[in-house]
Amino acid sequence: MNKTTAGLAVAAAAGLVTLSAAPASAVPFPNCDAAALAGVYNIPSTDSRYSPDLDSDSDGVGCENANFGMATSTTQQVTMTPTGGAATGVEVTQTDNTAALALGGGLVLALAAGGTYVVRRRAA
Repeated sequence: MNKTTAGLAVAAAAGLVTLSAAPASAVPFPNCDAAALAGVYNIPSTDSRYSPDLDSDSDGVGCENANFGMATSTTQQVTMTPTGGAATGVEVTQTDNTAALALGGGLVLALAAGGTYVVRRRAA
């Protein structure tokens, strides 16, 4: 690998690490207007974006707005995971593939036995 290619690879890796190290929204907002502009309200004191300057009544929740729920630590997330995966609207039916698995296993064993027979015949 020449020096240019190696340098580009190192630069790309460093850029990827820098961009994925921490989300841009992990710093506290300077004021509630900036938080509202980002669509973030009701920031709990455990959130990395919280600062006491955002909490006018000192109750542990900054930028309070009764029309919105509590902010999550990084971005708004799904609050409940559906049982069995995402609800895509497509019905998933369970099938029993035991017969196909047994047939496939039998074919593999037959091929292995046939290969062993051919190898032994050639050696003899």
